[in-house]
Amino acid sequence: MNQGLKRLLKGAGFSGGALLVGIFFGIFLTPYTLATLGERAYGIYVCASLFAGWCGLLDFGLTTTTSRFVTRYCAIDDWDGLNEIGSTAIVLFGALSAAVVSTAFVACGAAFFFATGADAPTLAAALFCSGVSFAISKVSDGVCGVLRGALRQELTGATVFVFRILFGVVNFAILFFGGRVVALVVGNAVLTLLQLVVYIALMRAAVPRFHFSFRSFRPERVRELFEYGVFAFLAQLGETAVDRSDLLLISAFMSLNDVARYNLVVVTLCSYLTSFVRETSTWQTNWFAKLAASTAETQKIDATSMKKNEGTSSDKIYSKSRKGRGERNHCEKVGCEATLSAEFFASRAAIHRASICWTLFLSGGVLAFGRAFVERWIGAAYLDVFPALCLCVVATALYRGSSETNARALQGVARHRVLAVGAILHGAANVLLSLLFIRCGLGLYGVALGTVLPGVAIHFGWLPNATCRLLGERRRTYWSRCFKATARGVAALVVPFATVWNCVKPDYYSICCWGVFYVVVGGAALFALETTGEEKRALGRLIRKRRDGASMNGAQRRDVG
Repeated sequence: MNQGLKRLLKGAGFSGGALLVGIFFGIFLTPYTLATLGERAYGIYVCASLFAGWCGLLDFGLTTTTSRFVTRYCAIDDWDGLNEIGSTAIVLFGALSAAVVSTAFVACGAAFFFATGADAPTLAAALFCSGVSFAISKVSDGVCGVLRGALRQELTGATVFVFRILFGVVNFAILFFGGRVVALVVGNAVLTLLQLVVYIALMRAAVPRFHFSFRSFRPERVRELFEYGVFAFLAQLGETAVDRSDLLLISAFMSLNDVARYNLVVVTLCSYLTSFVRETSTWQTNWFAKLAASTAETQKIDATSMKKNEGTSSDKIYSKSRKGRGERNHCEKVGCEATLSAEFFASRAAIHRASICWTLFLSGGVLAFGRAFVERWIGAAYLDVFPALCLCVVATALYRGSSETNARALQGVARHRVLAVGAILHGAANVLLSLLFIRCGLGLYGVALGTVLPGVAIHFGWLPNATCRLLGERRRTYWSRCFKATARGVAALVVPFATVWNCVKPDYYSICCWGVFYVVVGGAALFALETTGEEKRALGRLIRKRRDGASMNGAQRRDVG
């Protein structure tokens, strides 16, 4: 297996583990935080977190953009381009951080002006410290973009995993020793600064060819970054509208109790599910970008060789023909990326199948354990919202795995404008349909239906066909692979899903025990049905190689001893 691919997969594993840690602390630390701070102080803490979340829109898609461009320059060994694009991106992230700090100053002043009573100073300090913490994290995003672009996501993933644990432990310690809201946000800011220092040290060690310098800043690189990043930002904006518009509509046209019920059951569990799928698929952008860059470089070399060897009469005749001139001009115009390599499509097919299986596995787990978990976590009174959750999870299982792979492939080859169109259409249709269904009296089910219908139509129907056209893949090949992988995945999960659905009880011990059963049996069934014979043999060779290497290292240590 390619060394870069190994690192990317390790990074995806660490990212998934970090997300699990975050969910664990979110489930068990949230009630403790609420009980320790009280409702008013906890509300201030939530407001500070929401402020940082909305500042995330100032990213303008630069996080994905930086990583993708660094990968391309590393793939073709263009170290001058790497230094220019990396330094320019980090300077831009620094400018965004300054904008966030300025926004935090404005929010701090607004809190003093509009808030009343003794809560005003606490709210102002919390907003400012939260803004400073987020500003530091933006600089970290620039450094992480260089590391991820160099296909060292195992380093960034491991760092996130360790610091996610530190954030949870430090927050618990602050609350345990009597700390309040300001102490929590200051502690988070200090840990964020420490995380930035770790990222810088890792970048200097893992990417020695990259040297940050203000002299390497190039205005033309700014335009290059934003020409790519603007569509990533529009896609992010559309996804934000989908994720956050439902609660706004419910609060405007229904009751606050409905907001709490829908948020705790549907939004929380669906966000966990989609975050797992997203966090474990971000590496695909870098991998596809690397394959596309390698293909372009090979084609440029081939084109140069053909030009030098145009000595035969047949070459001269072809070069003078309309078809020959057209192909050459088109090749120069698109940077010799008109035809992607067979390795690109082979990787895309394998990743597509794996992504479908992973999404089905996670979605089946949420459906199988969702009822018991909700009843144990927040009470049986919230189970009336469970059908709306099932509707959203089934739609996610249908299209999310394919949608993520399509999006990453398009981002990797810089043909991602269609993603922005799809995300904005999804966001607009979500708002309109949810509002229509609420007016028709469907309530929370109408809100879920308003999210599901445009999602299926765009990400399962329209986007795959557009992706095939942009990548040059046959639609028949894509849909055959998609339906076969989905059918095999469903068949593999039927027995473990039905067993868990009927046997799990609403207590954490039962959920954990049956969770082990679902992971082992469902994972084994998926592996048996979904992997090809060649993939099984390749995995066997890798295991034997690792075993032989471990035996050899053990023998060498014994000889030294």
